[in-house]
Amino acid sequence: MKCTAVMVILNYNDMKVTEKLVRSVMDFECPERVIVVDNCSTDGSFEYLNRSFNKTDADVIKAPVNGGYASGNNYGIRYALQHYSPEIIFVANPDIAVSEETMKCMVEEMRKHTEYGVMAPLVNQGFNVWNLPGFTGMIESLFLIWFNLDKKHIKNKLMNSPDELVEAGVVEGSFFAVRAEDYLKIDGLDERTFLYAEEIILSRRLKDIGKKVGVLTRLRYDHLHSASIRKEYRASKRRAFPNFYRSFRIYNKYYLKTNVIQDAIFRLCYFLAYFERFVYDLLKRAK
Repeated sequence: MKCTAVMVILNYNDMKVTEKLVRSVMDFECPERVIVVDNCSTDGSFEYLNRSFNKTDADVIKAPVNGGYASGNNYGIRYALQHYSPEIIFVANPDIAVSEETMKCMVEEMRKHTEYGVMAPLVNQGFNVWNLPGFTGMIESLFLIWFNLDKKHIKNKLMNSPDELVEAGVVEGSFFAVRAEDYLKIDGLDERTFLYAEEIILSRRLKDIGKKVGVLTRLRYDHLHSASIRKEYRASKRRAFPNFYRSFRIYNKYYLKTNVIQDAIFRLCYFLAYFERFVYDLLKRAK
């Protein structure tokens, strides 16, 4: 079966939220198929979702191991390519909401602008676009205040842009569309990461084959943050931080080719940023 567009949703211990998203999109004309990948949940998600949907509603499959965001999404995308040969693949966290009109527009724009390998709308909550980082940008990414102020500035510029499609550096992994042809050329997401930096590496790999990342400035989606693949880390900013460090080191080593001095500077900044998160957690608990 050949489809124009499919949607891959990665579930980890989020069965109710995933079910809600699937039910909201399964009758859309676009995407034509919905694929749910259970990333070895421990709460019975796979069995529950299998009971909730038959084959005509959605494909519910289970990853062989929980290798993280990149591994789970690669598993779902490769399943989609094998079974449905889609032109466009939507990648979505369970905790997003998006209209059929937005998804149709995304497909239309990707068909018109083949120089773009990835496109995304702007998110209503928070920020989902930032610059493709060099070494200084990776240091910036460690610090909450610095990084969020920069993302806020970028979002404001995009919202006020006269252009409906603007080239960007990186779009967040919570929701985007990727061209299947380009996904295959870059061999998908980097499975050396478990959590974080996946979208940065995706953008870097696309850039290396001459493809762009785009933002559709008139389109929107919601990232509800009620639950997601990352929910177990949300209680504390510090708890997630070792995953930042491991994934960012992969980007530094294999994509930026950093030297020993740069690695030492990055490690020092990591500890400073960890302290920032320690203060953030204290202030959050004090409220």
